[in-house]
Amino acid sequence: MAALADATDPLGAAVSAASKAIAVTVPAGAPEYCEVVDWLYREARMLDQGEFNSWLALMAPEIIYTMPTRTAVNPKDGQGFDHDFGLFAENHASLSARVARLNTDQAWAEQPRSRTRHFVSNIIVERESNTDLKVTAAFMLTRLRSNRPLDIFTGERQDTLRRDGKLLKLARRLILLDQTVIESHNLSIFF
Repeated sequence: MAALADATDPLGAAVSAASKAIAVTVPAGAPEYCEVVDWLYREARMLDQGEFNSWLALMAPEIIYTMPTRTAVNPKDGQGFDHDFGLFAENHASLSARVARLNTDQAWAEQPRSRTRHFVSNIIVERESNTDLKVTAAFMLTRLRSNRPLDIFTGERQDTLRRDGKLLKLARRLILLDQTVIESHNLSIFF
């Protein structure tokens, strides 16, 4: 247990032994695992189809949606994520504003709308509490817009899905990009 007390999350913050000790793996194929996979696939389809209002309805009111910056570092220095500076640091209000803007003609970065394809794999589900599931998944996101070059983003998402009655809501999303340099013209899309 002493080793757990010294553990850190990908952003370098200390993780308590108690919070790690209660996580229980949900085996692949279990009904709850299948529910989470279905949720992830439906979310990806909503984003790819431009159904942003429906996607926003999947968010818990207390949503934290972050993407820290990454630098190239030696393995002994960690994974290179800077938890003091990020590309996204969103909550429900800011996500709602982004979605509302996408529904107007004023979202210039998305006129015409980007064509995206979200791929989600290597899904691991852990039960953290009676209501919370920690979901770790690899992702690849492709984006085409107008005559611009293809953007490809890869990385890991660490989500907390919270049960709200019979529904699952996204309470936290930490997006850990593999790229240290973002060559895209903008980041007006959702991960």
